[in-house]
Amino acid sequence: MSERGDLIDQANDRAAHDTASCVATARARAAAIPVGTPGDCDLCGEWFGRLVDGNCARCRDKYRLP
Repeated sequence: MSERGDLIDQANDRAAHDTASCVATARARAAAIPVGTPGDCDLCGEWFGRLVDGNCARCRDKYRLP
């Protein structure tokens, strides 16, 4: 193989490694998202399809809840 092919192969290997690393990071972050349940929000009382610890996304943002 020529030197040029070796550089291209190295670049492709590096790109594949970086992509795999980013995908693994994204999957880990997605797995850390808490599971939600439907119901009435404890703070505002409105019904939402996804509550985390009894609070809707709007109230979690407004009151800076986790």
